[in-house]
Amino acid sequence: MFFESVKTPGIAHLSYLIGSDGEACVIDPQLDTQHYLALAGKHECRITTIIETHRNEDFISGAVALANQTGAEIYHGKDADEPIEYAHKTVNGDKFEIGKWTLEVIATPGHTKDSICVLAIDNEQDGQPIGVFTGDTLFVSEVGRTDFYPEEKEKMAGQLYDSLQTLANLGDDIIVYPAHGAGSVCGSGMAAREFTTIGIEKRQNPGYQCTSKKAFIERKLKENHYIAPYFSKMEQSNVTGMDTPIPAVACQKLAPDALPAWQKSAERPGILIDVRSHAQFRDCHYPGSLNLPGGLLSAYGGWFLDYSTPIALVADSHQQATESAEQLWRMGYQQISGYLTMVPKPDTVEAYQRQHVKSVTADKVDERIKAPRANWQLLDVRKQEEVENNEFKQAKHIYLGYLPEMHHQLDKSRHYTLACGSGKRATVAASYLLAQGFDNVDVFIGSMQAWQSYQQGA
Repeated sequence: MFFESVKTPGIAHLSYLIGSDGEACVIDPQLDTQHYLALAGKHECRITTIIETHRNEDFISGAVALANQTGAEIYHGKDADEPIEYAHKTVNGDKFEIGKWTLEVIATPGHTKDSICVLAIDNEQDGQPIGVFTGDTLFVSEVGRTDFYPEEKEKMAGQLYDSLQTLANLGDDIIVYPAHGAGSVCGSGMAAREFTTIGIEKRQNPGYQCTSKKAFIERKLKENHYIAPYFSKMEQSNVTGMDTPIPAVACQKLAPDALPAWQKSAERPGILIDVRSHAQFRDCHYPGSLNLPGGLLSAYGGWFLDYSTPIALVADSHQQATESAEQLWRMGYQQISGYLTMVPKPDTVEAYQRQHVKSVTADKVDERIKAPRANWQLLDVRKQEEVENNEFKQAKHIYLGYLPEMHHQLDKSRHYTLACGSGKRATVAASYLLAQGFDNVDVFIGSMQAWQSYQQGA
Protein backbone atom coordinates (compact mmCIF):
# COMPACT_ATOMS: atom_id res chain seq x y z
CA MET A 1 0.00 0.00 0.00
CA PHE A 2 1.38 3.41 -0.91
CA PHE A 3 0.56 7.08 -0.89
CA GLU A 4 2.29 9.94 -2.70
CA SER A 5 1.64 13.68 -2.76
CA VAL A 6 2.55 15.98 -5.64
CA LYS A 7 2.94 19.71 -5.00
CA THR A 8 2.61 22.15 -7.86
CA PRO A 9 4.73 25.30 -7.43
CA GLY A 10 3.25 28.74 -7.80
CA ILE A 11 -0.37 27.93 -7.00
CA ALA A 12 0.45 25.76 -3.95
CA HIS A 13 -1.73 22.96 -5.31
CA LEU A 14 -1.57 19.48 -3.79
CA SER A 15 -2.64 16.33 -5.62
CA TYR A 16 -2.33 12.72 -4.55
CA LEU A 17 -1.66 9.20 -5.81
CA ILE A 18 -2.90 6.36 -3.61
CA GLY A 19 -2.90 2.65 -4.40
CA SER A 20 -1.83 -0.95 -3.84
CA ASP A 21 -1.73 -4.32 -5.59
CA GLY A 22 -1.01 -2.90 -9.03
CA GLU A 23 -3.67 -0.20 -9.21
CA ALA A 24 -3.89 3.43 -8.14
CA CYS A 25 -6.15 6.46 -7.96
CA VAL A 26 -5.13 10.07 -8.59
CA ILE A 27 -7.00 12.83 -6.77
CA ASP A 28 -7.17 16.34 -8.29
CA PRO A 29 -4.48 15.93 -10.99
CA GLN A 30 -2.61 18.80 -12.60
CA LEU A 31 -1.70 19.03 -16.29
CA ASP A 32 1.79 17.90 -15.27
CA THR A 33 0.74 14.31 -15.86
CA GLN A 34 4.30 13.01 -16.13
CA HIS A 35 4.59 13.18 -12.33
CA TYR A 36 1.73 10.71 -11.85
CA LEU A 37 2.95 8.41 -14.59
CA ALA A 38 6.45 8.34 -13.08
CA LEU A 39 5.10 7.57 -9.61
CA ALA A 40 2.82 4.85 -10.97
CA GLY A 41 5.85 3.31 -12.68
CA LYS A 42 7.83 3.50 -9.46
CA HIS A 43 5.12 1.51 -7.67
CA GLU A 44 4.55 -0.82 -10.65
CA CYS A 45 0.86 -0.01 -10.83
CA ARG A 46 -1.73 1.21 -13.31
CA ILE A 47 -3.79 4.35 -12.72
CA THR A 48 -7.37 3.11 -12.94
CA THR A 49 -9.32 5.90 -11.25
CA ILE A 50 -9.24 9.70 -11.17
CA ILE A 51 -11.32 11.70 -8.68
CA GLU A 52 -11.83 15.47 -8.71
CA THR A 53 -12.93 16.97 -5.39
CA HIS A 54 -14.51 19.99 -7.12
CA ARG A 55 -14.24 22.16 -10.20
CA ASN A 56 -11.10 24.19 -9.66
CA GLU A 57 -10.90 27.90 -10.44
CA ASP A 58 -7.14 28.52 -10.35
CA PHE A 59 -5.77 25.89 -12.74
CA ILE A 60 -6.77 23.57 -15.58
CA SER A 61 -7.46 20.02 -14.43
CA GLY A 62 -5.24 17.29 -15.84
CA ALA A 63 -7.94 14.63 -15.48
CA VAL A 64 -8.72 14.26 -19.18
CA ALA A 65 -5.08 14.30 -20.26
CA LEU A 66 -4.21 11.69 -17.64
CA ALA A 67 -7.23 9.52 -18.50
CA ASN A 68 -6.23 9.57 -22.18
CA GLN A 69 -2.78 8.33 -21.22
CA THR A 70 -3.92 5.63 -18.81
CA GLY A 71 -7.50 4.63 -19.65
CA ALA A 72 -8.61 5.60 -16.13
CA GLU A 73 -12.21 6.49 -15.31
CA ILE A 74 -12.88 10.04 -14.05
CA TYR A 75 -15.35 10.87 -11.28
CA HIS A 76 -16.70 14.25 -10.14
CA GLY A 77 -19.34 15.44 -7.65
CA LYS A 78 -22.90 15.47 -8.95
CA ASP A 79 -23.90 19.09 -8.30
CA ALA A 80 -21.54 20.97 -10.62
CA ASP A 81 -22.79 24.30 -11.99
CA GLU A 82 -22.53 22.85 -15.47
CA PRO A 83 -22.33 19.15 -16.38
CA ILE A 84 -18.70 18.01 -16.35
CA GLU A 85 -18.56 16.54 -19.84
CA TYR A 86 -15.65 14.16 -19.27
CA ALA A 87 -16.53 12.68 -15.86
CA HIS A 88 -18.95 10.23 -14.28
CA LYS A 89 -21.07 11.66 -11.46
CA THR A 90 -20.31 10.40 -7.97
CA VAL A 91 -22.49 10.86 -4.91
CA ASN A 92 -22.25 10.64 -1.14
CA GLY A 93 -21.44 7.10 -0.05
CA ASP A 94 -19.98 5.89 -3.33
CA LYS A 95 -17.00 3.57 -2.81
CA PHE A 96 -14.02 2.76 -5.02
CA GLU A 97 -11.88 -0.30 -4.38
CA ILE A 98 -8.22 0.44 -5.13
CA GLY A 99 -6.30 -2.68 -4.15
CA LYS A 100 -6.43 -2.86 -0.35
CA TRP A 101 -7.80 0.68 -0.12
CA THR A 102 -11.45 1.67 -0.15
CA LEU A 103 -12.08 5.29 -1.11
CA GLU A 104 -15.45 6.60 0.07
CA VAL A 105 -17.05 9.78 -1.25
CA ILE A 106 -18.38 12.32 1.25
CA ALA A 107 -20.53 15.13 -0.15
CA THR A 108 -19.21 18.41 1.32
CA PRO A 109 -20.79 21.40 -0.48
CA GLY A 110 -19.91 24.92 0.57
CA HIS A 111 -16.76 25.97 -1.23
CA THR A 112 -18.56 24.91 -4.41
CA LYS A 113 -21.82 23.05 -4.89
CA ASP A 114 -20.05 19.99 -6.29
CA SER A 115 -17.41 19.72 -3.54
CA ILE A 116 -16.67 16.27 -2.23
CA CYS A 117 -14.10 14.80 0.15
CA VAL A 118 -12.63 11.31 -0.16
CA LEU A 119 -12.13 9.10 2.87
CA ALA A 120 -9.28 6.57 2.62
CA ILE A 121 -10.04 3.27 4.40
CA ASP A 122 -7.40 0.59 5.06
CA ASN A 123 -9.03 -2.79 4.44
CA GLU A 124 -6.09 -4.59 6.01
CA GLN A 125 -6.85 -2.89 9.33
CA ASP A 126 -10.47 -3.98 9.70
CA GLY A 127 -11.76 -1.17 7.51
CA GLN A 128 -10.10 1.56 9.58
CA PRO A 129 -10.34 5.10 8.11
CA ILE A 130 -6.84 6.54 7.89
CA GLY A 131 -7.10 9.88 6.11
CA VAL A 132 -9.39 12.16 4.16
CA PHE A 133 -8.68 14.15 1.00
CA THR A 134 -10.52 17.38 1.74
CA GLY A 135 -10.18 19.28 -1.53
CA ASP A 136 -10.84 22.97 -0.83
CA THR A 137 -13.27 22.29 2.01
CA LEU A 138 -10.73 22.07 4.85
CA PHE A 139 -7.14 23.30 4.81
CA VAL A 140 -4.42 23.47 7.43
CA SER A 141 -5.56 26.28 9.77
CA GLU A 142 -8.18 27.54 7.31
CA VAL A 143 -11.42 26.52 5.60
CA GLY A 144 -12.60 27.02 2.03
CA ARG A 145 -13.80 30.32 0.64
CA THR A 146 -17.53 30.60 -0.08
CA ASP A 147 -17.73 33.65 -2.33
CA PHE A 148 -18.00 32.07 -5.78
CA TYR A 149 -21.79 32.42 -5.73
CA PRO A 150 -22.44 36.15 -5.06
CA GLU A 151 -26.20 35.70 -4.77
CA GLU A 152 -25.91 32.69 -2.46
CA LYS A 153 -23.07 33.58 -0.09
CA GLU A 154 -25.07 32.94 3.07
CA LYS A 155 -26.38 29.62 1.79
CA MET A 156 -22.91 28.43 0.74
CA ALA A 157 -21.40 29.47 4.07
CA GLY A 158 -24.09 27.51 5.87
CA GLN A 159 -23.43 24.44 3.72
CA LEU A 160 -19.69 24.70 4.42
CA TYR A 161 -20.40 24.82 8.15
CA ASP A 162 -22.44 21.61 7.89
CA SER A 163 -19.74 19.96 5.78
CA LEU A 164 -17.07 20.83 8.34
CA GLN A 165 -19.18 19.22 11.07
CA THR A 166 -19.41 16.08 8.93
CA LEU A 167 -15.61 15.99 8.71
CA ALA A 168 -15.27 16.68 12.43
CA ASN A 169 -17.29 13.54 13.15
CA LEU A 170 -14.85 11.32 11.25
CA GLY A 171 -12.56 11.17 14.30
CA ASP A 172 -9.70 13.23 15.68
CA ASP A 173 -6.98 10.86 14.43
CA ILE A 174 -7.95 11.10 10.77
CA ILE A 175 -5.17 12.69 8.69
CA VAL A 176 -6.26 15.62 6.53
CA TYR A 177 -4.82 15.99 3.02
CA PRO A 178 -6.02 19.30 1.47
CA ALA A 179 -5.89 20.30 -2.20
CA HIS A 180 -4.04 23.57 -1.51
CA GLY A 181 -1.41 24.85 0.88
CA ALA A 182 -0.07 28.18 2.05
CA GLY A 183 0.09 30.77 -0.72
CA SER A 184 -2.99 29.58 -2.57
CA VAL A 185 -5.70 32.01 -3.68
CA CYS A 186 -8.28 29.50 -2.42
CA GLY A 187 -7.99 30.76 1.13
CA SER A 188 -5.91 33.05 3.33
CA GLY A 189 -4.19 32.22 6.58
CA MET A 190 -3.17 28.65 5.71
CA ALA A 191 -0.29 27.23 7.73
CA ALA A 192 2.89 26.19 5.91
CA ARG A 193 2.36 22.55 6.93
CA GLU A 194 0.81 20.48 4.13
CA PHE A 195 -1.11 17.95 6.25
CA THR A 196 -2.85 17.92 9.60
CA THR A 197 -5.46 15.92 11.52
CA ILE A 198 -9.12 16.46 12.23
CA GLY A 199 -8.34 16.81 15.94
CA ILE A 200 -5.72 19.49 15.42
CA GLU A 201 -8.04 21.47 13.17
CA LYS A 202 -10.92 21.23 15.65
CA ARG A 203 -8.62 22.75 18.27
CA GLN A 204 -6.77 25.33 16.18
CA ASN A 205 -8.61 26.15 12.95
CA PRO A 206 -10.50 29.49 13.20
CA GLY A 207 -13.32 27.96 11.16
CA TYR A 208 -13.96 25.46 13.95
CA GLN A 209 -13.80 28.09 16.70
CA CYS A 210 -17.10 29.72 15.79
CA THR A 211 -19.61 29.05 18.56
CA SER A 212 -22.58 28.55 16.22
CA LYS A 213 -23.59 28.17 12.62
CA LYS A 214 -24.79 31.78 12.66
CA ALA A 215 -21.41 32.99 13.90
CA PHE A 216 -19.63 30.95 11.22
CA ILE A 217 -21.81 32.40 8.46
CA GLU A 218 -21.22 35.93 9.75
CA ARG A 219 -17.48 35.33 9.75
CA LYS A 220 -17.50 34.04 6.17
CA LEU A 221 -19.65 36.93 4.93
CA LYS A 222 -17.09 39.41 6.27
CA GLU A 223 -14.21 37.83 4.36
CA ASN A 224 -12.77 39.62 1.36
CA HIS A 225 -11.45 37.45 -1.49
CA TYR A 226 -10.39 38.33 -5.01
CA ILE A 227 -11.57 36.63 -8.19
CA ALA A 228 -8.96 36.94 -10.93
CA PRO A 229 -10.25 37.46 -14.48
CA TYR A 230 -8.69 34.20 -15.69
CA PHE A 231 -10.89 32.18 -13.33
CA SER A 232 -13.71 32.24 -15.87
CA LYS A 233 -11.39 30.64 -18.44
CA MET A 234 -10.45 27.94 -15.91
CA GLU A 235 -14.10 27.27 -15.16
CA GLN A 236 -14.90 26.62 -18.81
CA SER A 237 -11.77 24.54 -19.36
CA ASN A 238 -12.72 22.40 -16.40
CA VAL A 239 -16.18 21.75 -17.80
CA THR A 240 -15.01 20.49 -21.17
CA GLY A 241 -11.56 19.21 -20.13
CA MET A 242 -8.14 19.67 -21.71
CA ASP A 243 -6.72 16.58 -23.39
CA THR A 244 -3.14 17.85 -23.81
CA PRO A 245 -0.67 17.59 -20.92
CA ILE A 246 2.09 20.14 -20.38
CA PRO A 247 4.81 19.31 -22.92
CA ALA A 248 8.10 18.01 -21.60
CA VAL A 249 9.93 21.07 -22.98
CA ALA A 250 7.68 24.09 -22.57
CA CYS A 251 10.01 26.94 -23.51
CA GLN A 252 12.88 27.54 -25.93
CA LYS A 253 15.12 30.51 -26.61
CA LEU A 254 13.73 33.10 -28.97
CA ALA A 255 15.13 32.85 -32.48
CA PRO A 256 17.83 35.45 -33.19
CA ASP A 257 15.69 37.22 -35.79
CA ALA A 258 12.86 37.60 -33.23
CA LEU A 259 15.01 39.15 -30.51
CA PRO A 260 15.10 42.78 -31.74
CA ALA A 261 11.33 43.14 -31.79
CA TRP A 262 10.90 41.70 -28.27
CA GLN A 263 13.71 43.85 -26.87
CA LYS A 264 12.20 47.13 -28.06
CA SER A 265 8.95 48.09 -26.34
CA ALA A 266 7.68 50.05 -29.36
CA GLU A 267 7.95 47.00 -31.67
CA ARG A 268 7.11 44.27 -29.18
CA PRO A 269 4.62 41.72 -30.60
CA GLY A 270 3.25 40.80 -27.18
CA ILE A 271 3.87 40.98 -23.42
CA LEU A 272 7.40 40.54 -22.09
CA ILE A 273 7.44 39.02 -18.60
CA ASP A 274 10.63 39.24 -16.56
CA VAL A 275 10.72 36.25 -14.17
CA ARG A 276 14.08 37.13 -12.66
CA SER A 277 14.26 38.34 -9.07
CA HIS A 278 12.83 41.69 -8.02
CA ALA A 279 16.31 42.99 -7.23
CA GLN A 280 17.60 42.03 -10.69
CA PHE A 281 14.61 43.69 -12.31
CA ARG A 282 15.05 46.91 -10.34
CA ASP A 283 18.73 46.97 -11.22
CA CYS A 284 18.26 46.55 -14.98
CA HIS A 285 15.37 45.45 -17.22
CA TYR A 286 13.92 45.81 -20.69
CA PRO A 287 11.65 48.89 -20.74
CA GLY A 288 7.97 47.97 -20.78
CA SER A 289 8.48 44.48 -19.30
CA LEU A 290 6.46 43.18 -16.37
CA ASN A 291 8.24 41.67 -13.35
CA LEU A 292 6.48 38.48 -12.15
CA PRO A 293 9.00 36.09 -10.58
CA GLY A 294 8.34 32.78 -8.83
CA GLY A 295 4.92 32.29 -7.30
CA LEU A 296 3.81 35.80 -8.19
CA LEU A 297 3.51 34.69 -11.81
CA SER A 298 0.70 32.31 -10.87
CA ALA A 299 -0.77 34.55 -8.18
CA TYR A 300 -0.99 37.70 -10.31
CA GLY A 301 -0.38 36.75 -13.94
CA GLY A 302 -4.08 36.17 -14.42
CA TRP A 303 -4.76 39.82 -13.59
CA PHE A 304 -2.31 41.26 -16.13
CA LEU A 305 -2.40 38.82 -19.06
CA ASP A 306 -4.96 37.90 -21.69
CA TYR A 307 -5.25 34.77 -23.79
CA SER A 308 -4.89 36.37 -27.21
CA THR A 309 -1.56 38.17 -26.73
CA PRO A 310 1.77 36.35 -27.27
CA ILE A 311 4.10 36.11 -24.28
CA ALA A 312 7.89 36.02 -24.06
CA LEU A 313 9.99 35.65 -20.92
CA VAL A 314 13.18 37.17 -19.57
CA ALA A 315 14.89 34.52 -17.45
CA ASP A 316 18.23 33.62 -15.91
CA SER A 317 18.25 30.16 -17.43
CA HIS A 318 16.43 27.63 -19.57
CA GLN A 319 15.17 25.92 -16.42
CA GLN A 320 13.75 29.12 -14.96
CA ALA A 321 12.06 29.93 -18.27
CA THR A 322 10.62 26.43 -18.59
CA GLU A 323 9.27 26.41 -15.03
CA SER A 324 7.64 29.79 -15.63
CA ALA A 325 6.15 28.63 -18.94
CA GLU A 326 4.72 25.60 -17.15
CA GLN A 327 3.04 27.88 -14.60
CA LEU A 328 1.47 29.84 -17.43
CA TRP A 329 0.44 26.65 -19.24
CA ARG A 330 -1.44 25.42 -16.16
CA MET A 331 -3.46 28.63 -16.30
CA GLY A 332 -4.27 28.21 -19.98
CA TYR A 333 -1.68 30.63 -21.42
CA GLN A 334 -0.20 28.70 -24.33
CA GLN A 335 0.97 31.48 -26.68
CA ILE A 336 4.50 31.45 -25.28
CA SER A 337 6.95 32.56 -27.95
CA GLY A 338 10.11 31.73 -26.01
CA TYR A 339 12.62 33.43 -23.74
CA LEU A 340 15.75 35.55 -23.71
CA THR A 341 18.40 35.74 -21.00
CA MET A 342 20.55 38.79 -21.66
CA VAL A 343 19.54 42.26 -20.45
CA PRO A 344 22.16 44.67 -21.78
CA LYS A 345 23.50 47.21 -19.31
CA PRO A 346 22.55 50.81 -20.12
CA ASP A 347 25.24 52.86 -21.85
CA THR A 348 23.72 56.32 -21.33
CA VAL A 349 22.07 58.19 -18.46
CA GLU A 350 18.79 58.17 -20.37
CA ALA A 351 18.95 54.41 -20.90
CA TYR A 352 19.76 53.89 -17.21
CA GLN A 353 16.68 55.84 -16.20
CA ARG A 354 14.52 53.73 -18.52
CA GLN A 355 16.00 50.39 -17.41
CA HIS A 356 16.25 51.00 -13.66
CA VAL A 357 13.61 51.14 -10.90
CA LYS A 358 14.39 53.57 -8.11
CA SER A 359 13.95 52.44 -4.51
CA VAL A 360 13.64 54.17 -1.14
CA THR A 361 14.01 53.06 2.47
CA ALA A 362 11.78 53.61 5.51
CA ASP A 363 13.59 56.76 6.68
CA LYS A 364 13.03 58.42 3.30
CA VAL A 365 9.34 57.47 3.31
CA ASP A 366 9.03 58.86 6.84
CA GLU A 367 10.65 62.08 5.66
CA ARG A 368 8.17 62.36 2.79
CA ILE A 369 5.21 61.68 5.06
CA LYS A 370 6.28 64.35 7.57
CA ALA A 371 6.94 66.93 4.86
CA PRO A 372 4.71 65.81 1.98
CA ARG A 373 5.06 67.35 -1.43
CA ALA A 374 1.93 68.23 -3.33
CA ASN A 375 2.68 65.81 -6.14
CA TRP A 376 3.76 62.78 -4.02
CA GLN A 377 1.60 59.77 -3.07
CA LEU A 378 2.33 56.55 -1.17
CA LEU A 379 0.45 53.76 -3.02
CA ASP A 380 -0.30 50.53 -1.11
CA VAL A 381 -1.01 47.48 -3.33
CA ARG A 382 -1.66 44.88 -0.61
CA LYS A 383 -4.86 42.89 -0.09
CA GLN A 384 -7.72 44.46 1.81
CA GLU A 385 -7.27 42.32 4.92
CA GLU A 386 -3.58 43.24 5.09
CA VAL A 387 -4.48 46.91 4.96
CA GLU A 388 -7.08 46.45 7.70
CA ASN A 389 -4.59 44.66 9.96
CA ASN A 390 -1.68 47.08 9.40
CA GLU A 391 -2.54 50.28 7.64
CA PHE A 392 -0.27 52.84 6.01
CA LYS A 393 -2.51 55.70 7.14
CA GLN A 394 -1.07 58.11 4.61
CA ALA A 395 -1.38 55.75 1.65
CA LYS A 396 -3.86 55.37 -1.17
CA HIS A 397 -4.87 51.70 -1.49
CA ILE A 398 -5.29 49.89 -4.80
CA TYR A 399 -5.01 46.10 -4.73
CA LEU A 400 -2.24 44.95 -7.09
CA GLY A 401 -4.64 42.85 -9.18
CA TYR A 402 -6.87 45.87 -9.74
CA LEU A 403 -4.12 48.06 -11.23
CA PRO A 404 -4.95 47.13 -14.87
CA GLU A 405 -8.46 48.49 -14.50
CA MET A 406 -7.76 51.28 -11.99
CA HIS A 407 -4.44 52.79 -13.08
CA HIS A 408 -6.39 55.28 -15.20
CA GLN A 409 -7.49 56.86 -11.92
CA LEU A 410 -3.87 57.76 -11.16
CA ASP A 411 -2.19 60.96 -12.37
CA LYS A 412 0.91 60.29 -14.49
CA SER A 413 2.35 63.64 -13.49
CA ARG A 414 2.50 62.60 -9.82
CA HIS A 415 5.32 60.82 -8.00
CA TYR A 416 4.22 57.43 -6.61
CA THR A 417 6.07 55.34 -4.02
CA LEU A 418 4.83 51.73 -4.20
CA ALA A 419 4.40 49.74 -0.99
CA CYS A 420 3.21 46.26 -0.01
CA GLY A 421 4.21 43.79 2.71
CA SER A 422 7.85 43.30 1.79
CA GLY A 423 8.53 45.24 -1.42
CA LYS A 424 7.99 42.33 -3.81
CA ARG A 425 4.48 43.14 -4.98
CA ALA A 426 5.45 46.81 -4.94
CA THR A 427 8.11 46.00 -7.56
CA VAL A 428 5.48 44.24 -9.68
CA ALA A 429 3.27 47.30 -9.40
CA ALA A 430 6.13 49.63 -10.30
CA SER A 431 6.96 47.54 -13.36
CA TYR A 432 3.36 47.74 -14.54
CA LEU A 433 3.04 51.49 -13.98
CA LEU A 434 6.34 52.14 -15.75
CA ALA A 435 5.06 50.11 -18.72
CA GLN A 436 1.93 52.30 -18.74
CA GLY A 437 3.94 55.51 -19.00
CA PHE A 438 4.26 56.54 -15.34
CA ASP A 439 7.77 58.01 -15.28
CA ASN A 440 8.13 58.93 -11.61
CA VAL A 441 7.71 55.80 -9.49
CA ASP A 442 9.88 54.13 -6.88
CA VAL A 443 9.65 51.09 -4.60
CA PHE A 444 9.56 51.16 -0.81
CA ILE A 445 12.14 48.46 -0.04
CA GLY A 446 10.91 46.20 2.75
CA SER A 447 7.59 48.08 2.78
CA MET A 448 5.44 47.24 5.83
CA GLN A 449 8.07 44.93 7.33
CA ALA A 450 10.68 47.68 7.12
CA TRP A 451 8.20 50.32 8.28
CA GLN A 452 7.32 48.42 11.45
CA SER A 453 10.99 47.85 12.29
CA TYR A 454 11.74 51.51 11.64
CA GLN A 455 8.85 52.67 13.85
CA GLN A 456 9.96 50.39 16.70
CA GLY A 457 13.48 51.74 16.49
CA ALA A 458 12.45 55.37 16.21
